[in-house]
Amino acid sequence: FPFFLGGCQHWKVISAYLILFDQINALGHMNIRLRHWAFTHPMSPLRYLFYTPEFHLGHHAYFRANYGLFMPFWDHLLGTHRAYTKPDSNLKPTNKQDFVFIGHNGGLGHLLTCPEFSVYNVYDKWRRTFLPLQAEFIFVHLACLVCRLFMKSYKVSRYLFGGNKVGRIICVLRTPIDYIYPNRYDGVNKDIIQLIKDENEQCGTRYFGLGNLNKMKQLNDGGRIISEMVKADPQLKDKNIRIWTGDTMTAASVYNQIVEIPGLQEVFYIGANGKIGVAVCNLILKNRPDIKITIFSSWQSMKHENITYTTDLTEMLKFKVVVAGKIIPGHKYDKAFKKAKATNLSNKTRFVLDYTVPFIPINVKSFPQIKHIPIGLLQVNSKSFLRGHFDICMSHDQDHIYPCHAGCIMNAHEGKEVDETGDIDLVEVENMWKKALNYGFQNRIIN
Repeated sequence: FPFFLGGCQHWKVISAYLILFDQINALGHMNIRLRHWAFTHPMSPLRYLFYTPEFHLGHHAYFRANYGLFMPFWDHLLGTHRAYTKPDSNLKPTNKQDFVFIGHNGGLGHLLTCPEFSVYNVYDKWRRTFLPLQAEFIFVHLACLVCRLFMKSYKVSRYLFGGNKVGRIICVLRTPIDYIYPNRYDGVNKDIIQLIKDENEQCGTRYFGLGNLNKMKQLNDGGRIISEMVKADPQLKDKNIRIWTGDTMTAASVYNQIVEIPGLQEVFYIGANGKIGVAVCNLILKNRPDIKITIFSSWQSMKHENITYTTDLTEMLKFKVVVAGKIIPGHKYDKAFKKAKATNLSNKTRFVLDYTVPFIPINVKSFPQIKHIPIGLLQVNSKSFLRGHFDICMSHDQDHIYPCHAGCIMNAHEGKEVDETGDIDLVEVENMWKKALNYGFQNRIIN
């Protein structure tokens, strides 16, 4: 209206319009059912003033109908409105939930992949801002504290597996700061138990997987303490709750990603003393004695003639393949690269295969021939077993899934009635990988 009166418009109004336009346009393409009486009743003003995704689906279905992008009022007035109902074929009950994968916030870059910020960001990579990492953690922790005032958890959309079972990712409202300081560990574990109680009571869910930091050894001994807390809880002890880490599947993925590299004879391993690293190294020693392993660590936890140790990160540049299972601060890589340049060390490294979560790219400008590649990430090749929103808000590509998540889904589908916590069974690693291939999972191709 001001434009028609004065021939101009304030930039703030134009900006607000563009933001509103983008939000409403995104809503119209969400392919969901919004059937509250406030939007459907003939006497409700919102029926004519605010369009729904199904109204816009009618435009795509009929083409010559439902033209209004903001207000259906004009279509009702001019006779171009046509009712459209999205088919409800084979929908599962809203309270059906066979499996829950318990996640957490992974920092500001992770928070920005939530669809509440933008539906276009749900497959974005984990990104750094201009702020120091510590400042990002503090910022997102403050945001989480505000959310805890009126939320108990954050729920992602459901997905279908095995044709008739429903899974879901639900995050405890915890941030990296909660996993850094030991005095917060009890609170995190209690939140996990409370989430299990709530979902079991509301949906009858018995199968639970622990994502990333929710199963770290310092927090709960690789999920073992959570399993014990469930068995000791008066509300849960008789509910046959199962707790899985999915680490068996992660070890299978990482191991096979490494040994399938043609002509591999040696590897430099960062983070080999972790649970996944120990299992992968033992499998290599058992099945591929021709591969030598150099471990970056001052703690020599494994004794074997094929294993050597170093505390000099610069030595990674002597190996074609580097495996990273532990997040190393970027400045340590920078220091190692500068030292290599100063000593004229010839670089042999071509791949840094990184299965840490979140995947934080390292600065390889000093050696551009190095490719820093995320592994421990599976492609989903078959929609017959797994389909739906299993892959959003995870900071990876569409139709991909973390092996620990996939392993827990496989356990739930097969009705595994034992917990998977603590150390990794090497025999079970090989069995899980064979099953994974049959379910349509495979490692990403490295090139």
